[in-house]
Formats: sequence, structure tokens, C-alpha cells
Amino acid sequence: MKEKILSLFGFPPPTPLIKTYRPWKDGTSIVENALVIDGRKVSNAPALKALFNELQAGVKNIKANGKVLIYSVQPELLSDTHHSTYQRSLEGISRSLAKELGGRGTTVNLIKLPPNVELKNYKTIQEFFTSGRSAFITGQAVSTNETNSSGRQLSEKVCVVTGGAGGIGSATVNRLAAEGATVIIADMPQMEERAKAILSEKVSFMGADLTDESARKKLLETIKEKHGRIDVLVNNAGITRDKTLKNMPEHYWDQLIAINLTAVINLSEDALAMGLIPEGGRIISTSSISGIAGNFGQTNYTATKAALIGYSASKSKELKAKGITINAIAPGYIETDMVKSMPLMTRIFAERLTSLAQAGKPEDIAEAMVFLSHPGAQCINGQVLRVCGGSFLGA
Repeated sequence: MKEKILSLFGFPPPTPLIKTYRPWKDGTSIVENALVIDGRKVSNAPALKALFNELQAGVKNIKANGKVLIYSVQPELLSDTHHSTYQRSLEGISRSLAKELGGRGTTVNLIKLPPNVELKNYKTIQEFFTSGRSAFITGQAVSTNETNSSGRQLSEKVCVVTGGAGGIGSATVNRLAAEGATVIIADMPQMEERAKAILSEKVSFMGADLTDESARKKLLETIKEKHGRIDVLVNNAGITRDKTLKNMPEHYWDQLIAINLTAVINLSEDALAMGLIPEGGRIISTSSISGIAGNFGQTNYTATKAALIGYSASKSKELKAKGITINAIAPGYIETDMVKSMPLMTRIFAERLTSLAQAGKPEDIAEAMVFLSHPGAQCINGQVLRVCGGSFLGA
């Protein structure tokens, strides 16, 4: 059916897709055919040519569902103009190579490090980006700080997931619980019935309308009384109310801002003010690729998702001194119940507009949430991690 529709619109028939390898299918995570390149010393044309030769030879040996990881230095932190110039070229290489290899399920990512650091200190970062847990992350350039792993292991952490009864939320709850974390689902009271399927000794439900100040503060007081802290706050709750700006009812705008943005900021600020988030704590907000690229009929939604990226970047400067990180995750086309109700044509073209030529799973977002919650991810702060399969939108 998909092939007929694509041919009708003049698209060539798609090559057989290699479904991306994901660890939850077989319980393992390490990908054996991974290529790791250290390009931090590239500062002139001959050095860039040497990197080209190394990449070319390595890529020829990469099988389906492989991983390519390139290290560079953050260009803006270099005083030498030539070194900075050639380091920036690695970003172009990694993004293009991600598109070239995506059809075989292979991902390519760039990690931008501070100058003069030891690679061995970034073991957690390398393990994630060379494993099946990063299956839907490709073409990304991720900046890091000097590593300073701190905080409790996941098995000792108390995590709160807002909107935890939904598709991405419940997948995140399940993954955190699988790591041994204590997880609280914070969702609208009427979502308790839906959440029952994932409740356990490690997972509990607390109903609250986060747009209501008294309900929000009561939720935090209860968590403080029962658990004493929040090691990981996942701001995942959100809605859509789509209309073009010209025809958008005022209440569509107000609802989106209140739920997707104001409630996120207020919950985070309240938790911090109450001292609930300790050193080593994490705040992770669900943004969207739409917040980067924009989307027709979603000025309200994209405003909130872009704002969450800005909030993470700005707030990270304050929280760094407290040993707390704050980041955003921008999902692309993910197979949730909401997406499955979209017209077939829309879904087909959404898949084709990614380097991997397929949709992501809620579990892909959950894996990214778990990664950013890990003590070894302390060096990632104020960033937006795109889990979008290399979407051409906003690339």
C-alpha cells in the first residue's frame, strides 16, 4: 500500500528497510560493529584528509545497525582559528554521513568535548551512543562539559514522571523501574485507571492537576513526606490543540501555554525551592522536533516546545553550581496512540523524512530519559537531545 502511494506521487519505490536494532527486543544493548573516531586534533586540511581515510575504511566494514561515533572539540572554546574551523567541519561530516548510512539502520553522532579532556572519562556517553539504546538518535552533535559523575545510581533514585500514564510517559516509567528506580507517576486524577497496568512495588500513582497551584504543591509535599527527595524530574505531560494562528480560539492558546509550559516551569521551580532536588539531580523536559522546525497549525504547541529548550539552556547556568543538570529531549515522529490516528499519507511521509526512513518507538524516548538520568551523563547540561531518527525537519 505504501509503495503504491509513493509511486503515485512520483517517489521511487523504497529500498527494503532494515529495522533498527533495539535492546528491548533481546535484552542486550552493545552493538559490536561500532566505529569510534577521535577527531579532536584535526586542525588543517591534511589532518582532515587523514580523518576522511580513517572514516572511509571504517565505514566499509560497518554492517547493518552499526554505530559511528566521532569526537571533536567544541569549536567555540578554541582560541586557534584554524583548529576551530576544522573542528566545525566534523559536524558537517557527521550529519551527512548519518543520511548516507541511515537506510541500513546505522547511526552517526558527534560528541563535542571541552579541550584537553580524557576520553576515558566519557565512558557512559560512548556506551550509550554505541549501543542499541540510541537506535533512533542520529545526525546529532551533542556538547558536553568536563565530566564529573555524581549522584545516586539509578537503582537508588526517586523519579517523578508527569504524564506518566501516556505512551512516552509509561515507557519511561517502565524503563526507570526496570533499572530499579522508585517511580511516581504524576498525572491527572482521571488517568489512574489507565496507569494501573504499570503500577508495581516500585511504581506508584499520584493524581494532580499541575496547572493548579494548590494541587501542585500538595503533590510535592506528599512526595517530600513519603520519599524525601526527587532525584529525577521528568516533565513529560503535554497536550495538543491544533489550529492555524488566524483561526485559533483563545482558549486553545491558553490551554497549551498553561499545561505544556507554565506548569512545567512552576513544578520545576517549586521542587527546587523546596530543596527536593539534591546535588546530582536531573530535570528532563519533553520538547519536540516541532519546537525546532515549526509545524503547520501548531503555533501554540511549537511555542511551548521551543520555550522548554530555552528554559533548559538558560536554567542550566544556575543549576550547574548546584550539581543539577537540566536538559530537553526533542522526539521526532514516534509511534504513539495519537500518531497512529493520523492519516496514512501523513504517516508515510513522516517516516520518509528521516535518515532512518522509519518511525521511532516510545521506548526510544524512554532510553534517552534513562541515559540523561545516569550519573555518567552529568557532563550533559542545558542541551536538547533530538530523538528523531535524523529528521530532515529543522536539520
